[in-house]
Amino acid sequence: MDKDEKITKEMFIKRLVTLLLRSGLSEFPKNKSDQFIILKSVVMSLNLNETFTEKELNEQIDNWIKAVGQVKNIDRVTIRRLLVDYGYLTRSKDGAVYQLVKPEPYLDSFDPSVEEVNVFETISQAREEIIRKREQFKSP
Repeated sequence: MDKDEKITKEMFIKRLVTLLLRSGLSEFPKNKSDQFIILKSVVMSLNLNETFTEKELNEQIDNWIKAVGQVKNIDRVTIRRLLVDYGYLTRSKDGAVYQLVKPEPYLDSFDPSVEEVNVFETISQAREEIIRKREQFKSP
């Protein structure tokens, strides 16, 4: 992907499904656009106010991990740290309070249509499609 090219909704969905369901992702990706897609999907799945506690954030990240299912060696602590390191979240000095950064960093990397994606629904539909194709392949 060209560094000036925006990630479209279609690209986002295709790459998200590939990374989370088909590639057997075992660590945070090295490719920058893949990193942005993963972190953006986490942020998009957060059902939180602009300010929240570590416990609230952990619960939401755990929900994301459960929904995507196959991410090995990436736990909520890693994701939380990366969200802070990449500037999606700020953290109070004592680590008790987190805040979403507005405007979101790397927002210019994404086409506005990406905001329409329901991450959990997209993953669920892709998982169902994979199962359907497997069953179809098994049938004589």
